[in-house]
Amino acid sequence: MFNDLLAIGMLQRLRARGIRVPEDMSIIGSDDIFGADFCNPPLTTISSPIEQAGRVAVSMLLSQLNPLPGRGGRKHALMPTHLTIRRSTGPAPH
Repeated sequence: MFNDLLAIGMLQRLRARGIRVPEDMSIIGSDDIFGADFCNPPLTTISSPIEQAGRVAVSMLLSQLNPLPGRGGRKHALMPTHLTIRRSTGPAPH
């Protein structure tokens, strides 16, 4: 899913259509918002440091706009992520 809010909405729609999560389909969100652990089933989610990503992106953009002589600008950045496994995911059906 795009983010936790959409994933939580999917949990509700799937339940309304009789699709069981995680037995029939697994759902994973992204950003670990407040309340992701309170929905039914609690939402598995991936989170990353959004503020750090913003700072790095601005730094990379500024280095592209105003390059320093003899220094190549950074083209890639690796951000730490964390997977919080809750009950909205399960093994793949056979």
